[in-house]
Amino acid sequence: MPGKELTLVIDKEQAGIRAALLQNDQVVSFYFQSPANDIGAGELYLGRVSSSRISQAGWFISLGHGKSGFLPHHKSLAHNDLKTGDLRIVQIEKEARNGKVPELTEQIQIIGSGIIYLPFSGYTAVSHKISEDLRNSFRKRVSKWVQPPEGAIVRTLGGQMTVRQLFDEWNKLKRRWQCFEEKARKMREPGLIDRQLTFIGSILNENPAAESWTIYLNTPIERDGLPESVKWVYESAENLFALHDLDKVYHQAMNASVALPSGASLVIDYTEALTAIDVNSGSAALQKDWETQALEMNCQAASEIARQLRLREIGGMIIIDFLHLNDNQDKEQVLRQLEEAVKNDPSVVKLFGYTKLGLVEMTRKKRRYGLRDRVIESRKKR
Repeated sequence: MPGKELTLVIDKEQAGIRAALLQNDQVVSFYFQSPANDIGAGELYLGRVSSSRISQAGWFISLGHGKSGFLPHHKSLAHNDLKTGDLRIVQIEKEARNGKVPELTEQIQIIGSGIIYLPFSGYTAVSHKISEDLRNSFRKRVSKWVQPPEGAIVRTLGGQMTVRQLFDEWNKLKRRWQCFEEKARKMREPGLIDRQLTFIGSILNENPAAESWTIYLNTPIERDGLPESVKWVYESAENLFALHDLDKVYHQAMNASVALPSGASLVIDYTEALTAIDVNSGSAALQKDWETQALEMNCQAASEIARQLRLREIGGMIIIDFLHLNDNQDKEQVLRQLEEAVKNDPSVVKLFGYTKLGLVEMTRKKRRYGLRDRVIESRKKR
């Protein structure tokens, strides 16, 4: 979001802290921090293998103080060689959700503003949001810095930095990782090695290219390592979401149905395996030229779906049932609209196109607990 001014409203609630991220006065995402689940994405732990390998799936890892996570087989560096009692450095890749423990990885990422240091991943990548010429240049330069099994990822903000600035940050991150390794060697029991980012820090890190930040809050928040340019506004109101007229948006995002300006609507259904989204013509006034009208409603729906994915933190497999179209060019136009709409999503989104049944398949990488998880939890309590 180069040149964008972002606003963050942080509100203390009984279950912990909730936050709303706004761009141009529109909420683009919700965030949550629960004291009952204080293990966040990106944190590094020294873990102990607490059970033997479960079939081909992976291992449960004790993280200390009664906490545990699951290390999938394909995220382990040791593959089949892990044994009960082994101590390993692991990173939280996905936060706990839907009754599942956090998902772990040994493919560590040490995060900087412009570049990410990968101690073990063995590849160099550059953000696709950087122009192709610059992307190729960065890839060649950065590839010369890494020594196997190291790797690196140049982030979108890295495209605005000089090669020297990136190199300095790279070396800083590498030294930081070496300090983490040294700390882990001195530990005798499982526990936290480092919390790379605070709650607010993780939000700022997810939106690194913002030009300025204004943060409203009604509770003390850890501010270590945050930019000095952040404007802090403390407000004594008990409910900041209500004060900033965000309650309506918040409660609407908890609902399955989303109204569209055309009179059509989305129906979003969460299941264990995937999220299904149905585009319904609803109350839209039907005209003679159905194909044209359906194309317009589908394109409108595609833009709103992209917004809802981020707003609700929907991840994993996603199936979309758009209104039926006969013209293949119209179908492709809907896909292009969806592809364009998800470009600013900080998560990795992959669009696979239409199935034989005419449904659109896509995936979105999910790392943190979000509004979708809160909805599912509330259902289970009923």
